[in-house]
Amino acid sequence: MPKQVDHDARRTAIAEALWRVALVRGLDRVTLREVAAEAGISLGQLQHYFGGRQELMIFAMEFMSRKNVERVTERLILMGEGGRAARLRAIVMEMLPIDEDSRAGSSINIDFLLEAARNDVLRENVRQRTGALRELLEGQIALAVQAGEIASDRDPATEAGLLICLADGLRTHFLLGMYTAEEVLALMEAHLARLLVSADAPRRP
Repeated sequence: MPKQVDHDARRTAIAEALWRVALVRGLDRVTLREVAAEAGISLGQLQHYFGGRQELMIFAMEFMSRKNVERVTERLILMGEGGRAARLRAIVMEMLPIDEDSRAGSSINIDFLLEAARNDVLRENVRQRTGALRELLEGQIALAVQAGEIASDRDPATEAGLLICLADGLRTHFLLGMYTAEEVLALMEAHLARLLVSADAPRRP
C-alpha cells in the first residue's frame, strides 16, 4: 500500500528549510535547489508544492505569521482573566525579538521586506499582513478605551500605527546591535506606560 503523504506537513517542512538556509546565506541568495536539499527532497518534489521562489517565500512568511498568532494566543491563555491593557501589552511584547526564535524570524522578515520593496506581489502580501496586525491592535486599543484603561481622546488607529512602527524600529536596532533585549523591552514599556493612562489619571509627559 503506498505511503500517505501529509502535504501540509511537507509544505511546512519546506518553509522551515527555507528559514534555515536564509539564516545562513540571507534570503536574497537562497535558491530553490538549496531549499530542496535542506528539506531532504528533490527539486522536482519542491516544485510540486511551490511553483516558484516567490510562492515559497509568501508561504513561509504567512506560516511565520501563524506561529506568531499561536504564541500570542498561548500567552493570553496563560494570563487568564486580565484587563484589556494587559492583553494589549501581551500582544505588543510578542512583536519584539526577545528570544532566539523571534530573533531569527525578525532577521528573515527584514530580508523579506527588502525584497518586497522591489516586488509588487510581495509588497501586497506585506500590506495585507500589516493591515491584519493593525486591525488587531486597533481593536484591542478601542476595547481598552471603552474599559477606561486608555484615555478616551486616544485614536485607536493612530495608536495602533505608532505601536507597529515602534516595534519595527526596535527590531531593526536590536538586530543591528544598537540596543540589548532589555533596552528594547524598556523602551516599549515606556511607550505603553504613556499610552495606558486612564481618562481620570494625570498624563505623563
